[in-house]
Amino acid sequence: MHPGLEPTPRVTNTAGVAAWRAPPGAHLDVAAVAATDVRIRRGARRRGRGGHLVIRGVTFTVPRGSVTGVIGPSGGGKTTLMRAIVGVQGGVDGDLRVLGYAAGDACLRRRVGYATQAASVYGDLTVRENLRYFAALAQADDPDDPTRAPGYLDALLAHVGLTEQAPRLVNHLSGGQRSRVSLAVAMIGGTDLLVLDEPTVGADPRLRQRLWADFRLLAERGTTILVSSHVMDEAIRCDRLLLIYEGTLLAQGTPTDLLAATDCADLEEGFLRLVEAPDRQDGTGDRAGPPVRPAPATPTGGAAEAPPTPIPSPVRGRPAAPPSSTTPEADDPRDRPTVLRPVLRPARVRPAPRGPAHPPGVAACPRRKPIDELRTGATAVRVLRQLGRDRRTLALVLLLPPVLLLTLRLLFHRSPDTFDRVGPALLGIFPLMTMFFVTSVAMLRERTSGTLERLLTSPVGRGDLLVGYGLAFAVLAAAQAAFATALTVGALGLTVRGSAPMLFVAAILSSFLGTALGLWMSVFARTEFEAVQLIPAALIPQFMLCGILVPRHDMLPTLDVISTVMPMTYVVDAMARLSTSRHIDQWLSRDILIVTGCTLASLGLAAVTLRRRHP
Repeated sequence: MHPGLEPTPRVTNTAGVAAWRAPPGAHLDVAAVAATDVRIRRGARRRGRGGHLVIRGVTFTVPRGSVTGVIGPSGGGKTTLMRAIVGVQGGVDGDLRVLGYAAGDACLRRRVGYATQAASVYGDLTVRENLRYFAALAQADDPDDPTRAPGYLDALLAHVGLTEQAPRLVNHLSGGQRSRVSLAVAMIGGTDLLVLDEPTVGADPRLRQRLWADFRLLAERGTTILVSSHVMDEAIRCDRLLLIYEGTLLAQGTPTDLLAATDCADLEEGFLRLVEAPDRQDGTGDRAGPPVRPAPATPTGGAAEAPPTPIPSPVRGRPAAPPSSTTPEADDPRDRPTVLRPVLRPARVRPAPRGPAHPPGVAACPRRKPIDELRTGATAVRVLRQLGRDRRTLALVLLLPPVLLLTLRLLFHRSPDTFDRVGPALLGIFPLMTMFFVTSVAMLRERTSGTLERLLTSPVGRGDLLVGYGLAFAVLAAAQAAFATALTVGALGLTVRGSAPMLFVAAILSSFLGTALGLWMSVFARTEFEAVQLIPAALIPQFMLCGILVPRHDMLPTLDVISTVMPMTYVVDAMARLSTSRHIDQWLSRDILIVTGCTLASLGLAAVTLRRRHP
């Protein structure tokens, strides 16, 4: 169970949760986030070439158990930095540590929760179904996971104030309520650190007050909160601030430090004074703000050393401690006085070398299975629920192929032999096309809505996600093939001299192929309009060369050779052989094996393109 909710018999407090979650040997006193000369280049190709520099050599630490605000104007690099912290941003140079591990380490996927700026949850699921799905992803590795505790979801719903909205679809909620659903999902995914990208954007004053009260409550119970905002009014609510402008870190420290260092009455004026300071070099981050004595940050993840002059700490219930001779490892970073620290570094330095990906002396994370049955099953059930609520998609998948076949039968009502020749081939082609379209759009929505990025920060694997999608659409494909085959062979009178059951199996394989191709090809589209454009690009050439319009032996030799590398050709060949013979010869076996191989290859290519890090 998440810290702050009802404890399980095994874990009774927040410290216990953190100790139980961390691998043996893990250092629980390291900073939640520690960055040393981190540069991030967006749009970079492989080996860091190309793109543009967004984050320009930032160094900072985020103490555990604090509410730290990443504050700056829109377009300043806040989202890029937070995506790097949760491990989904590529093009990162320097040393970026999260809970002592390299950012994006597999050990962090159960300890770090992430909420994107948009409420990245499934709108066609209810609130409870969303939470149940993400809890299933979190609890699959451990039968004693806190999310398995009885009443966990009820306690979480009560904590975010959504008990009454639990049975309602997320699409039917207000914007503020959707934000709270997103926060609840982040709380499921992260037991130690919550990374929240502008969670209060668009929220009314009352909701903003409620969300910040939630953040404060979580921090007091041991969870570190890293929250971004471009609203300076919210900065005063944070324990510590990271002030970012045009990719540079202007300063870091407490709100009190900022006001004292800039000699301003409010934070917005102080921020502007730092931005407009004459000794700040624009875009380089060399200097920022008035001369303040800097305090070095430790690159290994520990908190920075305290300066000689104590400053009252703004953390509630934590009075500032006087300087002591204790070592930094023994100190609690929140109990030490802090000052506003401008970023001072040479204009041209080499990127800081990356430290080891895994902390020394810490046991390696358990090796996960390529495909986890629980996560795969949870994903399949989730997709089936979504499909069940999408009546138009169900009508498209189940009714369109039979309607097209019926139309074809009416066109050839005077020449039934022609229908008997092309009917079996189209019985395989139509399901392939419809499943290709539906799956490509479904996966594209996953990519563009932000839910895929959130999933890739969780313990779910690429195999879990793709196989779960495949299983869900396999159920739909089987229903589609059964309906289309029964209509074609029965009501439409298609003459089948071969095996009708085998014809049904081949139609299912064709649907599987369309599903796999759709999952793979969705990576090449950025909008649903582009996904529709994939149909003529990927399917129409195959349809023209598969032998249904012109027999392959009558084609030009070049076209015949091209047709042999197109999977639809073997679908048509297999359907034709099954409709004329009951024997399974070597040619039919070859066709079925090739279709199966193309399906598995497409799933493999989809897995390769489903990367956790994006440029």
